[in-house]
Amino acid sequence: MSAHPPIIDTPEHHFGAMFLILLTRAPDDALLRSAASLVDSAATASWALRPDDLVTLTADQYRQLLDYAAAPQVLDLALYLGGERKRIRTLMDQIAREITELLAHYAPPTQD
Repeated sequence: MSAHPPIIDTPEHHFGAMFLILLTRAPDDALLRSAASLVDSAATASWALRPDDLVTLTADQYRQLLDYAAAPQVLDLALYLGGERKRIRTLMDQIAREITELLAHYAPPTQD
């Protein structure tokens, strides 16, 4: 029985970019799994270190925001890094830059 590659939750507006990344990088199943796992770990760690403006977001909400804003960029870097966990800080730094860029253009969420 063959294992299936991971399901990567991609917002619809990123389908084209994600498709191009997968075609260009052409990862095998093991690399895709490693990269997806690295993305998950880096997103969780980045949420724990999130800026004060995003303190009201849950881990799931933070991940949704990250996916909405930068899913292709984050996956592309994770693939480039070979999905290596020892490179998590590099991916976390990229996530921080993407979130900072997003906050520069949009107001942070507020508590209701």
